[in-house]
Amino acid sequence: MTELMRLLALYYACEVSAETQFPSPSEWARCMGHYHAVKAHFAGDLTGPQAQIEGYRAWKTWEDDNGVLVAHLRERATR
Repeated sequence: MTELMRLLALYYACEVSAETQFPSPSEWARCMGHYHAVKAHFAGDLTGPQAQIEGYRAWKTWEDDNGVLVAHLRERATR
């Protein structure tokens, strides 16, 4: 769970930053790496294109189920 929290914190920080400024190519690549890492975490052992889809769905379900924690992580990303 600790690795997941680290990945989510990095991703949400990218999300917040992108709301105020257009990311440079290197920042965009770094943030996309975080995005894909989060999806891979939730995809588990799945591979290929289906892993990306199912990982994203599982992530969004997890966010819905953990709204208070997600709000806290996003709030911390704004600091």
